[in-house]
Amino acid sequence: MLNNNYKIDEIEKENPYIVTVEDYYKSSLNDYDSFDKYSWNKGKGYSCPNFPIFDEKMEGLEDGLYLFAAESNMGKSAFMSNLLWDYCTNPDNNLFGVYFALDDTKQEMIPRLISMLELIPISIASKPSRYKEKIDLCEEGSSIYQEMLDKREHGLNTLKELNTRFKLEDSEKLDCGEKILDYCKKLKEYLKGYDPKTNLIIGIDSLFDLNFPSQKFKTDKEKNEYIAQEIKRWAKTEIKAPIFGTIHLRKIDKRRADISDVKESGRYIYDASVVFLLHNDVSRNGQNASIYYTQPNCDEFLPIIELQWAKNKKSSFKGITYYHLISNYSKVIECTEEEMKRFNNLRFSSK
Repeated sequence: MLNNNYKIDEIEKENPYIVTVEDYYKSSLNDYDSFDKYSWNKGKGYSCPNFPIFDEKMEGLEDGLYLFAAESNMGKSAFMSNLLWDYCTNPDNNLFGVYFALDDTKQEMIPRLISMLELIPISIASKPSRYKEKIDLCEEGSSIYQEMLDKREHGLNTLKELNTRFKLEDSEKLDCGEKILDYCKKLKEYLKGYDPKTNLIIGIDSLFDLNFPSQKFKTDKEKNEYIAQEIKRWAKTEIKAPIFGTIHLRKIDKRRADISDVKESGRYIYDASVVFLLHNDVSRNGQNASIYYTQPNCDEFLPIIELQWAKNKKSSFKGITYYHLISNYSKVIECTEEEMKRFNNLRFSSK
């Protein structure tokens, strides 16, 4: 029997680190019951129908911090935006996606989204008057330009129609982490006013571009350690949502990167639920690449994104999945199982 004849209040006033005596047997049972209720209420997780193999390996997306790490020009922003779009536009998920483009403006990002949706060159989406002029002058290829301009209009209308599923923001409006957190809290409250079952999914490109003026940092390492812990806190307690974020890897000469190559702070790896390492052999080695795909009437090697599931606390999969990257369309398409097996054999035989 516990002896409860302690002057607990007086002791706690003297020492704030004293914890209250409890019925430890009972609280342990309560923890298990609470877990069981939470896991049943959580459901099966969110799905991404256009990435079926990724979806199978993820075993249902849930709240947490998901990092996409790569050197520059590997396709990490394109991959994250394609994936986030697929999650938030799947009606079964009841998700609203917000994408924070911190190193680009909305005017630069919207053409990429249109290009991704309609498979037209980014330049058509960003500079339509240039191609309208070619059509007016009856230049060669005018019919193709007109078809692409029609697709551009269709893509823009699609973005407008899905304004209840996706929103794009940039640093001109939200220039610091404190504002982004407040924005997300208010956005979530706004969404719940329409449908209490709606949740957020968030993309931040990139986490290294976040600033927190309320904090004082002596070094970049100190700043990035804070960012990693803070975004994890958003995902778990403040916003309670899946948060995707891109981070940069150090430039590697020959070998493929590993998680020790994260720039500035290893805290990102520690705090993330999942860490994806992206490699693009064509971007690295050009026409000497070993992992690539080709198209008819094209001699160039085209890029494949290798997505290594370097850390995964959300499902049982640890391995590599592969994706076609159509760079000039900002489009990512998942490889088939047969292609993935072939690329795996090539990747490990070329070591």
